[in-house]
Amino acid sequence: MNNSTTRSGLIGIGTVGLLLMAISILALMSSCAKDSTDKVDEANKKKIESQSAAISSDAKKDAMNMAEKMVDLAGMNITARSLSEVALQRATNPQVKNYARQVLDGNRQADNELMQLARSLGLQLPASLSSEGQDRLADLKSVKSGTEFDLKYLDELGKVSKKSASVADDLDDNGTTEAVQAYGKKTRKSLESQEDAIKQLSNVLN
Repeated sequence: MNNSTTRSGLIGIGTVGLLLMAISILALMSSCAKDSTDKVDEANKKKIESQSAAISSDAKKDAMNMAEKMVDLAGMNITARSLSEVALQRATNPQVKNYARQVLDGNRQADNELMQLARSLGLQLPASLSSEGQDRLADLKSVKSGTEFDLKYLDELGKVSKKSASVADDLDDNGTTEAVQAYGKKTRKSLESQEDAIKQLSNVLN
């Protein structure tokens, strides 16, 4: 009788322990799933939702969509900057190294303009790499220096530029203010030029 009670008690303790462990793992997975852009998106959404009831739900939806695009673009700017900082140190081809420097200079200006826009709208932007950006940076760093590294840098930067141009195009089309639309158009053209430059450099190395 006592042994049965003891076994039952142990089973109960074990079950509770497993349940608590499962809850902890789920909580950890949930926190890891949210990167820098996710947290900023949530903050911007709450801010827009809390605005005056006089603002229509459609207008709030448009504002949220625009805010998400601005956050995405800012996150990709950080990725492009991080990739270029590594390339500036490790690229062996002088043209690639020089281009990484140009990207950093242009990125800095574009970032400042985007931050000013966000500030004027009361929106937050990410200050660190997204999960995708971290993966791209890790992939680049894992490649040994030389032509392979230079090509990998151009490949990763090209992918980021293409995605950024698409987001900038969305801001041009759907931005809720003229300033955001103008920034989207200007940025899209700049990124399209960057894509062309990346292709030309890649052809030189291949």
